[in-house]
Amino acid sequence: MSLSVAVHKDIGEYREKVVGKLSLRTLCCVALGLAASVAAAALCHWCLGIAVSDASLPVMCASVPFWLLGFWRPHGMPAERFAPLLWDHLFGPSELAYASSWRQTWARPRRLAAKTTRRHRRAARRKGAELREPSKEA
Repeated sequence: MSLSVAVHKDIGEYREKVVGKLSLRTLCCVALGLAASVAAAALCHWCLGIAVSDASLPVMCASVPFWLLGFWRPHGMPAERFAPLLWDHLFGPSELAYASSWRQTWARPRRLAAKTTRRHRRAARRKGAELREPSKEA
């Protein structure tokens, strides 16, 4: 009897959390957003003479980009992985180079897989079928 453990499929989406439920990137972006909002409030109060309670729009405009960058996940990937791909798409070469090979055009079609028998289908449905190697059975 073999020991088997169920593993969830979403284990690949695990992100290491630093504080609470925030990853390092999210925590840095939240801290930068907070620092930008404090800097914008100080700038409005001391340089422009606006009361801090009246300067909510500049404070929000200064901090929102950092907050959005911390939680933004385009197409399910982090922004630092998406940004270079977007840059290459927008400013990279717009032509796709393709050259066919004479070997590919004259190649014989691949053989189709042999039809499975009832015994093989039954063996594949059994528990632990992923551990079975057909190459070692024959």
